[in-house]
Amino acid sequence: MAYKNKKDSDIMNEKNECKSVDNEELREDVKDKNKEDSETKAKIETAQEKETEIKADKEQQEESTIDTVEDLKKQLDSMNNRYLRLMAEFDNFKKRTIRDYERLVDSANEKLILELVDVRENFERALKSGESNPNYQSFFDGIKLISNKFNTVLCNNGLESFAEPGDEFDPQDHDAMMKMPHETIPEGHIGEIYEKGYRLKGKVIKHAKVIVSSGNPECPNEESKNDGDQ
Repeated sequence: MAYKNKKDSDIMNEKNECKSVDNEELREDVKDKNKEDSETKAKIETAQEKETEIKADKEQQEESTIDTVEDLKKQLDSMNNRYLRLMAEFDNFKKRTIRDYERLVDSANEKLILELVDVRENFERALKSGESNPNYQSFFDGIKLISNKFNTVLCNNGLESFAEPGDEFDPQDHDAMMKMPHETIPEGHIGEIYEKGYRLKGKVIKHAKVIVSSGNPECPNEESKNDGDQ
């Protein structure tokens, strides 16, 4: 009986020890679980903080981008306005330059026309004088004076004539009408003038129309002489 009681007591003790071990393991499990929960909670909080920081940085970047875009728009508007002002100023300058040039041309033409009017009036006076005065010589002398004055007016305005018999033919300035033999003018030179050429302030405005000499037909050229000597 005593042995039985002792055995029951041992069994009870073993149960209590097992129960104590289980409790201890349970406490350890709870402790580990609490630790894991704390770590998880800390990770969640850290992630939330990072997310908040990222969100704040993103909002700041968006605000900065918006400010940059606004600044660029202002700069673009400013440059566009400046470009429009410059274009308007240039257009006004171009119009003013055209007006000044036209006034200058009109002024130059006015001076030339006034000088030609004087020549015209001299012609009218000469014609009236010729009608009342039958003296041909005096009429001729008057016309000659008018012609000289007319040539002086043209010369003073930069006009000069060129091409004379005996000048060397130059296709840059002369137009050859034909070639004809000439007793005194050598070949390749101007024999006769059909129409004179004219330069205005050094620029050819009218080519001279000329007849080019082919040389004296009675005199053999140098090549013919050389051939004959050989």
